[in-house]
Amino acid sequence: MKPIITIYCKVLLLLVVFTSCSSDREQRRYEKTPLDKIITTYLNEPNYSVILADMDYNEAEKAYYHKYRILIEKPQKTVDSTKLNDNTTKAEDVVVEDTDWKRVSPTFFDKHVDDLGMTILSKKDGVLDKKATPAGYDRYVGNERYGRWQTHSNGSSFWVFYGQYRFLSDLFYGPSYRYYRNDYRDYDRNYRGKKAYYGSGKNKYGTSSTTARTASSSKWNSKSSSFKQRVRSNVKKSAAASNSRKYSSGSRYSKTKRNSSRYSRSSSRSRGGGFGK
Repeated sequence: MKPIITIYCKVLLLLVVFTSCSSDREQRRYEKTPLDKIITTYLNEPNYSVILADMDYNEAEKAYYHKYRILIEKPQKTVDSTKLNDNTTKAEDVVVEDTDWKRVSPTFFDKHVDDLGMTILSKKDGVLDKKATPAGYDRYVGNERYGRWQTHSNGSSFWVFYGQYRFLSDLFYGPSYRYYRNDYRDYDRNYRGKKAYYGSGKNKYGTSSTTARTASSSKWNSKSSSFKQRVRSNVKKSAAASNSRKYSSGSRYSKTKRNSSRYSRSSSRSRGGGFGK
């Protein structure tokens, strides 16, 4: 019976060591982001959008920050869209919440460095989507609950929000901005739920776009070009270093696992890791 007991003890010890190291490794590698916390906070909300409203870097703290705008859809009230006009009161079925500054990791900041003014998280009928899209594309543009397509004199079609939802234009890219139907079709057919969409033209949406610079009075847009370039360069280095440390942690874990196995064998023989406004 002794050999059987010895083998059993050795297997048990290996399982304990493996589970412990695996748990420690996951804790080191996984870092909860503000979006993860938003998902938890609004767990019972089936429909909402999260826009990256602003971002910044504090050179003294060497810390990266985000601000978010959250649009939460509430049960729709009975509305006759044919009677809506510019004097209609603001909608009560879309609740807008702006967060304070949230500190984010270099890796997360780098991931969304091109997404200022865009929706970076949406939930539609309970299904989450983390692909970056132009603000409004995920839920409001193209949805007849909120507006309609209007044909221009030159034959092109663009989106017009109903009177009570006109405020959405202000929240996205400003009242004078036009969402053209061809761009929206391109997104809806080829990108929705598949990959990030920055427009059919170069830099049409996102941090470097004219759309984001003219429509937003964000803190990021008030910074100099040299500051922005410096931050972009620094965050890539910081993110790379952070990923390298995670990789090294994984390598040490594998080494520890092998050493633990040797330790268990020898034992058996001897016994017989706000900033803001």
